[in-house]
Amino acid sequence: MDALRQVGLLNPDNLLWAISIAILLAIYLRSRSRPTLEVSSLLLFDEAPAPAARVRHLRIDPLFWLEAAILGAIALALAGLYLRTAPAAAQGKTRALVFDLAAGMDAREGGGTRLDLAKKNALGIIDAAPERDRFILIGYALEAEMIHSETANHDSLRKAISEMRASAVAHRPAAQSAALMRARAAGEVDLFADRRPSDSILADAGLSARLHFHQAGSPAENLAIVSLDPGIPNISRGHAALKNFGRKPRVCELAIDGAGKTVFDRSLILAPGEQAMVPFGPLTSGGLVHARLVSPDALAADNERYTYAPMDVAANVIVLSPDAVVRDDIARVLLAVNSNFIITAADPAKFTAIDEYSLAVMHDCYIPSVKARAILLVFPPASVSAVADLRITGTIPAAQLTGQGRPNANTTPTFLGPTRRINVPGWMTVKASGAVPGMHEMIPMVAVGSLPSGNLGLLSFDIRDHLLLDPDRLDALVATVELIRELTAPTQLQIVSTGAFLAIPAPRDARIVTPDGSSIPASRDKWGRLRIRPLQAGHYSVESISQKVDIYANYYDAAESDLSGYSVPSATMAAKYTTAVDSISGPKQLRPVSMLLILLALLAMIVESALLLRNARRWGLRHV
Repeated sequence: MDALRQVGLLNPDNLLWAISIAILLAIYLRSRSRPTLEVSSLLLFDEAPAPAARVRHLRIDPLFWLEAAILGAIALALAGLYLRTAPAAAQGKTRALVFDLAAGMDAREGGGTRLDLAKKNALGIIDAAPERDRFILIGYALEAEMIHSETANHDSLRKAISEMRASAVAHRPAAQSAALMRARAAGEVDLFADRRPSDSILADAGLSARLHFHQAGSPAENLAIVSLDPGIPNISRGHAALKNFGRKPRVCELAIDGAGKTVFDRSLILAPGEQAMVPFGPLTSGGLVHARLVSPDALAADNERYTYAPMDVAANVIVLSPDAVVRDDIARVLLAVNSNFIITAADPAKFTAIDEYSLAVMHDCYIPSVKARAILLVFPPASVSAVADLRITGTIPAAQLTGQGRPNANTTPTFLGPTRRINVPGWMTVKASGAVPGMHEMIPMVAVGSLPSGNLGLLSFDIRDHLLLDPDRLDALVATVELIRELTAPTQLQIVSTGAFLAIPAPRDARIVTPDGSSIPASRDKWGRLRIRPLQAGHYSVESISQKVDIYANYYDAAESDLSGYSVPSATMAAKYTTAVDSISGPKQLRPVSMLLILLALLAMIVESALLLRNARRWGLRHV
């Protein structure tokens, strides 16, 4: 019973060959309906019609069954009948080891982490397995990753397992489902995670193999820094948001450093599940602001957070637009972002570029002679197509700014006016997309990119008629402010979220120093940029001969940081769950049986031939 699991057909369309059995049945009906009877006659030379007897029921003989068996076997062979069987003992079993590598697996558990506990259990499975057994090693967090392909080299597997590390990112359900899909080729699947997969993920994965779930760790107390706002130096106070995910009151010590010195250090008490907003400052100067929880807890990745306070430095900004009202609106937004901006507004038809600017904002115009470290193009004209592979392909009368690509955007689309169709080059990142009313097409609305020559931002929609000041279209203003802040941020210091892709312009190849002190070489792409994706929280340093860029990666995810939001199943519940997932047992190998069917057909033909020869000797050739 364990050998034969399931019968299936590779190409069911070939079952049409089974119609030949119906044809055989029709032939027998025809041949048996009017049999000829021989009778004696005294008329030697006269022809007389032979009497006929009509047969109402089909009389079949062994020859019919043999011929039907031959046709049926050939039809099934052509359709590709196969059996799902367990692998031969000499080959061994194939087993998939699937690991959750998200931030929760880096939580402290006993003398190590949850991932250390999972590794120990996996190594025990490998040690207990026969040498001929084969294993597949798969991990997932943001995406599913094949860590080690199928192999029977257990030493290589042990090395790969020991080198696995958890990332400071939240796992995506789609990545977990994709990892289980990759494990479908194995006869058994072992899942190591701190939370059980949902029924929907198991259904999406479509597992037919037996699944064993190994829960790593138990509920734990955890504190996290949710957000950090530096405020405005010498004007407004900053705020740090803390959250207690535990089920007990917790005492913690929060320390905040600004401009290299401590500006806040105090012990706080947080009730179970409480999120508190802690004020500090105002800061006396701008620069990097670092908040940290001094008290240890289960997860260290969400105990630190970085932000940047704007420096009190004047910067020259030029605003160009053929519309005077638009120039005024953009100037107001720029001053709201940074009150130290020195703004010059002009009509592009009357402007002559002389100075160099920190930021140039061009609405419905493009002047290539303007020298600026960063450029923001708003509703750009067709003449901008000559700039770094940007191409304007047309204009649509209206568009809807959606929340796609912007986690803090409203779920309701924002209706905007005329919008350019733009082919965004590969060196730019689309920050927000929009939809064309009445169509399913998505077009880029907000994009940003960096090249060695400077930063470039893009707003594809028109902002006439006070669009940026319209309270009913607030998402357009938020997207504009975020883009301006990104363009005017210091190029040698970047603060990002873990898992985000970065493109840093560089004059030559460099090396990246990670938070744990290791060094990784980085090569430039065809646009002269270094592509980086921080997966650990903390300080990264991109170092080359001529420059150094500091990157600070923040991690926080409410679901992943909540280490007490699930319960370990009781013995009864665990047994029911194990029985449920173990019952999803299925094939280990597909074995076609076409050759066996052909051999059976040949054997039936030999038996039929033997019967025909016997009848020929007994009754004569006329009756065969």
